[in-house]
Amino acid sequence: LLCQCEGKQLSRCELVRQLRQNGFPENKMRDWVCLVESESSRRTDIIGKPNYDGSRDYGLFQINDRYWCSTTNKPGKDCNVTCKQLVTDNISKAATCAKKIYQRHGFNAWYGWKNKCQGKPLPDISSCKK
Repeated sequence: LLCQCEGKQLSRCELVRQLRQNGFPENKMRDWVCLVESESSRRTDIIGKPNYDGSRDYGLFQINDRYWCSTTNKPGKDCNVTCKQLVTDNISKAATCAKKIYQRHGFNAWYGWKNKCQGKPLPDISSCKK
């Protein structure tokens, strides 16, 4: 289902730490962790197989290239980034873009969240240090 390229898989607490560093709110942290686990298994380098419309999803948050990132070397689309910038181990650009998507559409923008997280038990992050 997913492309395993060069990159790293974050532990759950490492993901929490990076989300906190990038300004994700604590009261939604478990939803974001669930979203990332269901979309990319916490891997930074995942590029999804083509969707039915030919678009693809990139990185930790599986951000779509139809609306949000540019498939050329020139940053563009709504997040003003290249899709390549969304599959690096530095998640700051992906995080900024994911927050923009969330501001516009909420968690419903992500099928992984709708299918695996909405109304379901969310991951336990109580052991991850503040």
